[in-house]
Amino acid sequence: MKLQLLIFLALFLNLACQSKQLPDEPGVVGGTKVDPGAAYELAIGRYSDGDAEYSGFYNNFQYKATILNSDIRTDLLVKQTEYYQWDHERSLKESDKYQKEMAAQTDVFLSFFTPDRKNDNLADGKSIWRIFLDVGGVRYEGRVKKIRTLISELQALYPYHTRWNTPYLVTFPVATAGVENQSAAFTITGPLGIRTVHFPAKGSAPEPK
Repeated sequence: MKLQLLIFLALFLNLACQSKQLPDEPGVVGGTKVDPGAAYELAIGRYSDGDAEYSGFYNNFQYKATILNSDIRTDLLVKQTEYYQWDHERSLKESDKYQKEMAAQTDVFLSFFTPDRKNDNLADGKSIWRIFLDVGGVRYEGRVKKIRTLISELQALYPYHTRWNTPYLVTFPVATAGVENQSAAFTITGPLGIRTVHFPAKGSAPEPK
């Protein structure tokens, strides 16, 4: 337990030093000065992508998603620790929970919209939708859960999410470490269309949006 605590302290202090580039004074990202909020949005945007399906001028559905790799999990932890003012014990507990989740699965936050509410049923047992993650030549089918978190917290964590969209968590049965170091294709498919977006490998240059 002491070793785990020391490791976490080292990691957290390192992350804090990185995040301290975004305090009250503007930080620097890629040589460009940005304010803390913009820097966080850049970090989230790096591993987010979205698309839309139209039938003529009619919007069948649209979405934006963020893969929760280890970089994003760290950003989320620092962000939540900051605005909830978590103490060390609570931060350690949340970090441990994230580590356990990443060891067993890969999660994707999904902000989804379709104009016909009866088609907004991704988490239902009889959903018209299927969601897949293709990585390293292997396809994984996602399990979808609707997120009940308040819109204010979701928008703090995922600034692109709007009150018009429905938030979901999509879980794939593969450890995050087996996914995050290579590019991955995220596909939503159903009777209303098929749309695929791509998440870059961790540490690689982001793909053009």
